[in-house]
Amino acid sequence: MNTVAELLQTTASSAQIGAVLAALAGFEGAAELFWSLYLQTVGQVLGARRVLLLSAAVGHPWRARLQWPTQGGEMPDDPDWALRLLANSQGAAVFVDRHGENRLALAMQPTGVTGGEGQVLAVVVLEVAVEVWQVSALEHWALLAAAIPGQYMQLALVRAQRLESAATGAPTAAQEAEHAPQDSTVVAGVQQQASRLHDILNLGIKLSQETAFFQAVMVLCNELALRYACERVSLGWLSGSAIRLVAMSHVENFDASSTAAGLLEAALEEALEQESLLAYPAPPETHAVLRAHRAYAESLGQTCLNTIPLASGEQVFAVLCLERKSALLGEADLWELALLGESVTPWLAELRTKDRWFLARWWDDLRGYIKIVTGPHHLAWKVAGVGTLLVVALLSFLPWAYRVDATLNVRSQGLLFMPAPFDGYLRQVYVDIGDQVAAGATLVQLDTRDLLIEESMAEADLVRFTREAEKAQAGRLLAEMQIALARQQQSAAKLELIRYQLQNAQVKAPYAGVVIEGELKKNLGAPVRKGDLLLKLAQTTETYLELEIDQAYIHEVTVGMAGEFALVGRPDERYQITVARIDPAAITKEGKTVYLARATVMGNLKPGWRPGMGGAAKLAAGDRPLIWVLTQRTVRFLREFFWL
Repeated sequence: MNTVAELLQTTASSAQIGAVLAALAGFEGAAELFWSLYLQTVGQVLGARRVLLLSAAVGHPWRARLQWPTQGGEMPDDPDWALRLLANSQGAAVFVDRHGENRLALAMQPTGVTGGEGQVLAVVVLEVAVEVWQVSALEHWALLAAAIPGQYMQLALVRAQRLESAATGAPTAAQEAEHAPQDSTVVAGVQQQASRLHDILNLGIKLSQETAFFQAVMVLCNELALRYACERVSLGWLSGSAIRLVAMSHVENFDASSTAAGLLEAALEEALEQESLLAYPAPPETHAVLRAHRAYAESLGQTCLNTIPLASGEQVFAVLCLERKSALLGEADLWELALLGESVTPWLAELRTKDRWFLARWWDDLRGYIKIVTGPHHLAWKVAGVGTLLVVALLSFLPWAYRVDATLNVRSQGLLFMPAPFDGYLRQVYVDIGDQVAAGATLVQLDTRDLLIEESMAEADLVRFTREAEKAQAGRLLAEMQIALARQQQSAAKLELIRYQLQNAQVKAPYAGVVIEGELKKNLGAPVRKGDLLLKLAQTTETYLELEIDQAYIHEVTVGMAGEFALVGRPDERYQITVARIDPAAITKEGKTVYLARATVMGNLKPGWRPGMGGAAKLAAGDRPLIWVLTQRTVRFLREFFWL
């Protein structure tokens, strides 16, 4: 006989409805699959846009269980509207004018179902095709209602009741016996459920005997792998906002940084984000996001995956991943795993807390002791208040050395600017910045070739004008002689200037010092003009310390105040200083107003100190309360901002 699914694909006339109903009446399978096929049959036979299966217990509102089609159609408010319709129709067919379209909607309870103390089922058919209703809608409905086998009616009721009970706790044996059907199929199902509950209880007891988190999760993963014939069972624990892989069945040490571990953690986070049980390969009509599951399964060779979040209350702590080669876990197995997770997650969370860093555990113990002493209410506020008072009292009475920060620079008493003596070109540079030079050492050589030519020309002009003066004197030409003598003097002065420039073409150090400015070697051959700065030479024999003190702290500094400083290159070496002089006027430097002061070193200056070196200095301004030292800058800013 053809299956129901095959008959549904070929059903197109009333003549074939009987075959479909016969297949439904003789269907043997899971209740959820039966109701899916039944809702599909109702929708296709009556030409409905949507069919809903609802259930309710006495004293409880109606709840939607299944729908066809599974995607829900284009009107997301259908379930709410159907619940209101069912409450008002009381099992009768009604006409409803919805969204301006006069179409028929049916809300009927399946035959033979009564409320009692258990569940009641109802099938709601929305927007039946008008032409179908006019011909044989009532006849079709009667046939479809009669096609519901009693076993699936009762199994669906029991399943709905257990779903209701799972929200508040496990049902008692008396409740199961009261509401469960008494035929052999239901009795076998109850016995199987009792066996599963017994296994869950045993595993929970076994885990409760573990005192370490790692051993507990290893026992959990190994037991689940053995019970469900899994290739591997892995557990990821929520750490901060991410899932971290903490245990893997039959593997004590694994590489958490491997690619496979990263893909597995991504799959676990995917289940955490959706907060639902996920399965890969995805069952039909499932619209969950499984990209990370697919990537992990393909990396292992198409493994079947089931991921189950483990929660305690409303907080999710971990995610389980069960890997199998053959097939996915069944519905009963998933129900058992969900119940197991609710029972063992609180204990695992407690073990995880105990395995934390010892300082975190000590802090938790301290909080517990304080809670016992001060009472159970508003503990955090009480601890915060007492702690704040203690901190403020400590900061207010604890003296602390207050020191003013200042910038320190090593300066030279003698600083020589060495400009270019005349217009020319750089020919040789013999020093670099930082070089020590002796007195009289040649530093820079200018090009003298043009000057030598000019010197020869000036000498020739001097001889020529001398001869002309002698010639005019011999001829008693007084005027010509005077002109020649004047030109002779002009040539002599020019020759003297040229020879002076030749003598100064070599720039020499007038005294020993260190070059602190002037990188000329990269400019060889470049022209220079008279007066351009070539080098800056500082004496090393006479240096002093210059302090730059911010104007906000100058009132704290006095002459004779002691302090210490350290150079940038040697922060581990500290030297004692004393403020010797404070300039009365301020200067602006890098957008800040500072006062300059001079300091003397207690002892001799070190030979390695050179002008231009910098560092930081701290001047002792006396003891102040620690709270004042910590807050004085903030208080000053607030006073300036709010003008207090």
